[in-house]
Amino acid sequence: MRFRDAFSQHMRQVGALSSPRGGELLVPGQDRIAESWRRSMEQHRVDPEMPASPRILSAAEVRERCGRIEPFLQLARLGVGKLHSQIKDAGYCVLMTDAEGSTVDFRGQPSVDHEFRSRGFRVGACWSERDEGTCGVGTTLIDRAPILVHKGEHFRAYNIGITCSAAPVFGPDNDVVAVINASALASPDDRRSQSVVFQLVAQNARFIENAWFIEANRHRWTVQIAGVGRGLDPERSYLLALDERGRIVQANFLAHVELLEYAGPLPRAFHEVFDLSADELLRAAHDRPGMPVGLRRLSSGHVLSAVVRVPEQRRQPRRVVQGRHDFSTLAAGDTRIASDIQRLKRIVNSRLPILLLGETGAGKEAFAHAIHAQSERRDQPFVALNCAAIPENLIESELFGYREGAFTGAKAKGEAGKIQLSSGGTLFLDEIGDMPLPLQTRLLRVLAEGEVLRLGGTEPEKVDLNVVCATHRDLEALVAAGRFREDLYYRLNAATFTLPPLRARSDRRQVLQQVFDEECAAAGRDIALPDELADELMSYAWPGNIRQLRNTLRYAVAVCESDVLSRLHLPDNLLRALDQPAPSTAEPRSEAEADERRRIIEAMEASGWRATEAAALIGMPRATFYRRLSRYGLGRGRFPSR
Repeated sequence: MRFRDAFSQHMRQVGALSSPRGGELLVPGQDRIAESWRRSMEQHRVDPEMPASPRILSAAEVRERCGRIEPFLQLARLGVGKLHSQIKDAGYCVLMTDAEGSTVDFRGQPSVDHEFRSRGFRVGACWSERDEGTCGVGTTLIDRAPILVHKGEHFRAYNIGITCSAAPVFGPDNDVVAVINASALASPDDRRSQSVVFQLVAQNARFIENAWFIEANRHRWTVQIAGVGRGLDPERSYLLALDERGRIVQANFLAHVELLEYAGPLPRAFHEVFDLSADELLRAAHDRPGMPVGLRRLSSGHVLSAVVRVPEQRRQPRRVVQGRHDFSTLAAGDTRIASDIQRLKRIVNSRLPILLLGETGAGKEAFAHAIHAQSERRDQPFVALNCAAIPENLIESELFGYREGAFTGAKAKGEAGKIQLSSGGTLFLDEIGDMPLPLQTRLLRVLAEGEVLRLGGTEPEKVDLNVVCATHRDLEALVAAGRFREDLYYRLNAATFTLPPLRARSDRRQVLQQVFDEECAAAGRDIALPDELADELMSYAWPGNIRQLRNTLRYAVAVCESDVLSRLHLPDNLLRALDQPAPSTAEPRSEAEADERRRIIEAMEASGWRATEAAALIGMPRATFYRRLSRYGLGRGRFPSR
């Protein structure tokens, strides 16, 4: 059926359902689809003729959402990759969303990447029912069950050519953590053609779900249960976690539905469900290590087979002081940094504006925190604003605050800005080079007069400011180009300090060990970092500097199952870089190219150093993105010095 005919038929069907007598879907037996259509019309009020692709979150919003579920994401990406490898050759993409329907991982195909992107399949796309009406992800989130939404079963006419198979991933507390979805832009009209893909999606969702259950309960006794003769299939097993009193405190979704039958809240005593107590089960498992233990379910009499997992011992974490921000935490074995720290200590109470320069991820915010902690203002607020992470139309109200009624949506009593909130303490303006020119003028007036005027206000208010600014940009070049006020530049650079990139620091081995110790302490782990692996890591240029190093080590600690870190625990992209010779460096020839190179590196950081996601984050076609990587010396192999 041609798209125009399909579109017209689809809109007639929507019209029939919205009529006083209602209507029926053309596909019989799809009650969940019909209910979702009615929700789309009556609750969400989705326009079925809306032509635009899904709403896309900003890069900052994506980073924030990924950060909420980062440990889960690191594990789940393995399952997403497994599913993608199974179906990619048939023209399918795979995406994973969070519990709100926002895409946090996407796997596509180079040959159809443009087509998928044009339909909204990319990191940051929002696929909730509220946004898109009936669709695989959105309806799965509402119903908490796998679903196939095939072509015309989508509510929005824009999506009627797509087929979507989706399944929820439940957390140990029985809440939906994520949704796995496989989609194709072209498929047969018969929805039965999607049965295999639908089954693979559901299987991989259970695989991720059970792996996360075991990881989340690794410090507890866990019991894996299956029917006798069925074998311990990890995708069909019941999983239970026991506390020190032998009570069932968590169960995977399958166990909740089929084994416990939602029979009351947890915790429950083990012997209330089975014919053995927890002590008897553990004693039997101890007598025959690794062998299944037979037990009977009391409510049905069914004989089951259980394997007990011993809890991972909680090691005493190495002593790392958490939450400190003074200069002692900056691993200042580098003579240049040590000298700068001594100078900073002498001026932290002089009320001079301090300007920190350095590449992205070099540790400028950590230095700003240390300056505040060293000063007499240490007990007062430290307030930070990233001038590059907030939309230009919001920076003014964020920085200066606003009065009631200043704009539509303003709070009834107004709100103080960052400047007022930092009064008496320290105001940290990160990426000051990205501040719009009109706001530079207002900031200069605040610094000169010690007064701030809220948006919509008439009377200025006194503030007691101590300002630290940071940027990776060349402010002198911005001044020459007319993009940064000269008078503001000279007011801010009274005390300027340049932080060297990690690759240029003489104490980078010390930095590596300190960051590794901090990540181990945060994870409650005691893992050894072999010298040979540390030396290899130090041979890498770390274009994302300390931020990239920390993200890499955080991932490695999360996936390490032993007491010693190895190459196997490093991200795949880093291993590829370590195993290949360094490319020749192609320096940017203009400020525009330097800015594009910076944005590419920041996108790579935000996406976990995966080129496909990074390209999606900055809205660049993947083929173009790879050409830029090559042009700037950021392609295969080690990242070069900048």
